[in-house]
Amino acid sequence: MKNLRLLVFLAAGASLILSSCTQAPDPEKDPNADAAYKRSHRSQEYREAQRSNVNY
Repeated sequence: MKNLRLLVFLAAGASLILSSCTQAPDPEKDPNADAAYKRSHRSQEYREAQRSNVNY
């Protein structure tokens, strides 16, 4: 019974992990969706650098 419970728990965890991973859209089919995906997956440091108005 414990093995079955563990197996069900692992299967649920694996499906949750696999479903949470998003795949980037194909840029040839939809360039706007690809650009939106890239914008949403930029690092926080990149966003901060883009916000600041620093003149060198």
